[in-house]
Amino acid sequence: MIIKYMPEDFIVQEVLVTEFSSRDSEQAYMFLCLDKKGISTFDAIAAIESWFPVSDCTAAGLKDSDGVTSQKISIPIRYRGILNRIDEFNRENANEKRFLRLTFLGYSNEPLKPARLEGNVFRLRLRGMDSAKAESMMKRQIYTLIFPNYFDKQRFGMPGYKKQTHLIGESLYRGDYRKAYEYLKESGTKEASLPFDGDYEKFFHQIDRRIRAFYDSALYSADFNERLGDLLEESGPVCVVEDEGILFRMPKEKRTMAALMAEHFPEEKIGTFRIHTLEQDVPRKLLVTTNMNFLRCETDEFHPGKSVLTVSFFLPMGAYATMAIKQLDIFTCRSVERME
Repeated sequence: MIIKYMPEDFIVQEVLVTEFSSRDSEQAYMFLCLDKKGISTFDAIAAIESWFPVSDCTAAGLKDSDGVTSQKISIPIRYRGILNRIDEFNRENANEKRFLRLTFLGYSNEPLKPARLEGNVFRLRLRGMDSAKAESMMKRQIYTLIFPNYFDKQRFGMPGYKKQTHLIGESLYRGDYRKAYEYLKESGTKEASLPFDGDYEKFFHQIDRRIRAFYDSALYSADFNERLGDLLEESGPVCVVEDEGILFRMPKEKRTMAALMAEHFPEEKIGTFRIHTLEQDVPRKLLVTTNMNFLRCETDEFHPGKSVLTVSFFLPMGAYATMAIKQLDIFTCRSVERME
């Protein structure tokens, strides 16, 4: 099973119920829809802030670069003049491999915040599938999937780069700025090329605060993953799935999650699993459930003799579609013995 073979195989639309007005009087922010391909939310916002220019642009969720995604952003109303230049921005940021497109939505008195995000709707094309297995899944039409709510590899590094933002975050937490700098240089991301005068602590203060917050959250995400893996291993048989250096202990069987469902599934019972953010501590569920809708089965033109299965589903805020597909692969497509 192959995901993200091309960006168009991974389509994401943000679900964010917001109130906004068509009038700008007494409003503090503008809401816009950001459609993009081939660029992360971090880099998209940086590009928007540089091009117009503006500052204090915010988004409720983070979307990766290796997909076609749609989300909302907010910009302070003092920059309302940019509305006259949106068409120009869209023309200059459009090509086949990468694009950014802005659409004005309205005005609001509050900026977008992560807590406002309901979740995301995904439409994926799963490639390289055994044709018989894909046809069998298609006949089911709907498959109810329960999977561990791990933070996936995207949390630990940008696509195409070494996944170690959690190691940078851990070093910063301990005050070891030199080690954090070494990890950053190893990762190869653009932040590693910022000016450096020999002062390691000073170096990190020049990095965008939103990127620094990403290092911080990655540390707590790694801790959450480790403790969730311990609980799963105590509950039943697991297999280790490695993805770009990040390890996940995944349930081999659905019954492995039964104990967690009985004891930890309600949100109020997972108080010990709280993830730190800059604004507040937010509880995170250990397990996620979703209904996967199998929409279409076709011949995979890029993998001879294989099929491509189109699937759609909704996930709540913070849950990863790639993690859901890892679990789906184990339960329906893989021989567990091959992973041991």
